[in-house]
Amino acid sequence: METIETQDHLQQVIIIAQGFYARKDRAHDLEHALRVREWGKLLAVEVGADAIVIELAALLHDIGRSGAVEKTHAESSAGLACNILHKVGYSEDIVLRVRDAILAHSLEAGHEPNSLEAKILYDADKLDFVGAIGLGRLFAWGGIQGWPLVGENSCETFYLEKIRGYQKNLYTKAAQVYFEPLLLFMEKFWRELETERLKLLLSGQANSV
Repeated sequence: METIETQDHLQQVIIIAQGFYARKDRAHDLEHALRVREWGKLLAVEVGADAIVIELAALLHDIGRSGAVEKTHAESSAGLACNILHKVGYSEDIVLRVRDAILAHSLEAGHEPNSLEAKILYDADKLDFVGAIGLGRLFAWGGIQGWPLVGENSCETFYLEKIRGYQKNLYTKAAQVYFEPLLLFMEKFWRELETERLKLLLSGQANSV
């Protein structure tokens, strides 16, 4: 059960994190972090993990995306998170567990999630990239990257080559259950998009005859 002190510490972390996310893209902003936090809390209840570690890791997992000075955004975020949590007054044990979870939430850093909390953070982060919210984030990210909707190096290819592949890499069964219908929603969207594009193409060809 969370105490008043715990809630106060969490609120301090949110306020500090907001300053970092204010400089971020809208695909990796505070709203994303808060949604990952909620997914993490949900998964923590289902598998019996430490919700405090997961909440803190979720809130801070992307704060190093802007102006990262280390090898990856995960490593930069982990370093910043340690400084913030020490400042707020968390124990060294919690700080290190949060750090390890953040380091492993993106495999680009080369760190595999070993703890249950790290696995849940990884899964929770991926759950926010599927469904209607996932599509919104994909298009926000694609806009920043300058990607077209479809074709080579596009939002569509990012979905096909990366987002769809998240499913087989999820660590918890609970996340797999939540992921499936959200992925099906996205599959339906891309099929409908292709149908609409084909209709327009055929219509244009007919009108040119």
